Amino acid sequence: MILNRVAVDREQCEKVILNRVAVDQFSETLQKARNDPSKTKKVIEFEGNWEIGKTGPQFSTTIKTEKGGEFLIQSDEPIALGGSGTAPNPVQYGLYGIASCFAASLAKWTAMEGIVLNQLKIKVRADMDLSASFGIFQEPAIPIYERIKFEIVIDSGMSMEEIERFNEIAKQRCPCYYCLTAAIIPEIVFKKGDQNHEQVSFL
Repeated sequence: MILNRVAVDREQCEKVILNRVAVDQFSETLQKARNDPSKTKKVIEFEGNWEIGKTGPQFSTTIKTEKGGEFLIQSDEPIALGGSGTAPNPVQYGLYGIASCFAASLAKWTAMEGIVLNQLKIKVRADMDLSASFGIFQEPAIPIYERIKFEIVIDSGMSMEEIERFNEIAKQRCPCYYCLTAAIIPEIVFKKGDQNHEQVSFL
């Protein structure tokens, strides 16, 4: 099968946009990382607030972007879980983050090989059991997530073998997919909000 490809000259390309990916910029980033492994290090940090004494969304934060200014991100639990249902809930944000990151990985790595994507859609479904979240514990333990499914519609000239190859690439390189599939235990540090500023860490 002849793939729908465009020529991507990584040495001389200027403002090449393919699959909504700035190929030249990403190529430059990759080259810098290969020349200097310290360039792969990145820190993401923000602070959120549980909106005590207010109505509407329960948790909010402001995220700074490079060119789009600041974005107010708010979440609210569903009504059945004690919220007011006025904003996406945290689980929806989490699943959105994984799906959008996976889509970005597919788009980037196909673009780097000059493969044109005419369409890329991801339908997300999570089957959950909230027993543990409700403090109802059973033996054997019931997982909160019974299944997470991504149904991906991709329109391109790729064969199913090529699609599967990029699926494996995305699974290996997508940071959010890694968070979902690897055992990452956050360090949790509590600080008392008084003048004593007591602090304790939990793993």
